[in-house]
Amino acid sequence: MSNFSRLFWIEWKKLFTNKTIRLVVFIVPIMYLTLFGFLYSEKKVMQIPTVMVDADQTELSRELYRGFEADQTFGMIGLVDTETEAMRMVDQGKAQIALIIPPDLERNVKAGRAAEVLTVIDGSNMMISNTAVRAANSVIKTVSAGATLKKLEAAGRWGEEGKTLYTGIDFRYRVLYNPTFSYLSFMVFGLAGTVLQQVLFLGVALSVTQQKEEGTWHSTIATYSFWEITLAKLLPYFLAGTLNMVLGFSLLLKGFGIPYYGSTMDLMVIASLFNIAVLAIGYMISFLFKDQLQSTQIAMLIAVPSFMLSGYTWPFLSMPSYIAAIGKSLPLTYFLDGVREILSKGHGLSALSQDMIVLGFMTLVSLFVSYLIYLYQNRKISHPASESMAG
Repeated sequence: MSNFSRLFWIEWKKLFTNKTIRLVVFIVPIMYLTLFGFLYSEKKVMQIPTVMVDADQTELSRELYRGFEADQTFGMIGLVDTETEAMRMVDQGKAQIALIIPPDLERNVKAGRAAEVLTVIDGSNMMISNTAVRAANSVIKTVSAGATLKKLEAAGRWGEEGKTLYTGIDFRYRVLYNPTFSYLSFMVFGLAGTVLQQVLFLGVALSVTQQKEEGTWHSTIATYSFWEITLAKLLPYFLAGTLNMVLGFSLLLKGFGIPYYGSTMDLMVIASLFNIAVLAIGYMISFLFKDQLQSTQIAMLIAVPSFMLSGYTWPFLSMPSYIAAIGKSLPLTYFLDGVREILSKGHGLSALSQDMIVLGFMTLVSLFVSYLIYLYQNRKISHPASESMAG
């Protein structure tokens, strides 16, 4: 057997006999692909929350409402009285589409005068805005064609003669927050958060396991308190993560000239809470596993699909509920929601109260679990004889 054949055979056997390598090579890809398959199982964005302002109050306006209600793209959540109220609902995220029907719509249609319906769309998620523009145009044109046929039938005039009775409802739309449909404004913020999260996860997940492999972990927990260890291990990564946030978003906003509308100080507040939550989770992972390889695997297992599951691109309303639940348990979800609210919509911290509370809760739970493990490991070191007798 040649040297190459011998080395190849050693590595080939290791691929199947080493549990860790076997998991990474064969199980993880299938797991991710299955997850992504379920993620997009709805195939298209559906049931987008939609409100309507009906200033016409006629059979034609009610026909438009029924048309939108029948289309699965739209989830009609009701009627509101004024355009101001509808715009406020879109701004607050309670609705993502507002259909504005003007007064005298039916009268203008019957008289053959210009008539139009305005669709206002939240463009901060391009999956929603692209889908909404196409679907709303289709519904309005369908209703317009139906009105034309009724008019022709009532007049008994068809063919060339009937062209004089053509009825048109013009489709007009206004896209908020990203009116140019720029992928630079849409995608880059999400990808930036994903990269910065991954760096932090990998760094801190190795902090404790590195000492476990070196054999210094037991002496550390026997000498120092939990909070001393925690602060010493997390603070350097927090400072590095904050610096990365400042440099990364400065590069995007100033270097590439991406338009933004909110306060960068507000962005740093939500970024700091996000960094702390990621560090706390990574720290807990480092406590739970015995070596760097296992910690790295778990950290990557969480970090890699986070962007896909965050709702930043593919909205939660079009995910199966159990997939959405996974996405809502990840810190990146709440950071990217904050980035969208601040940079794309120009909102302040008052719009991020839920995001900040959830990130704070994740931090507390992760640190509490780490503390319990610390107490258990410290007890084993302090009372090795009783532990062995109990075993």
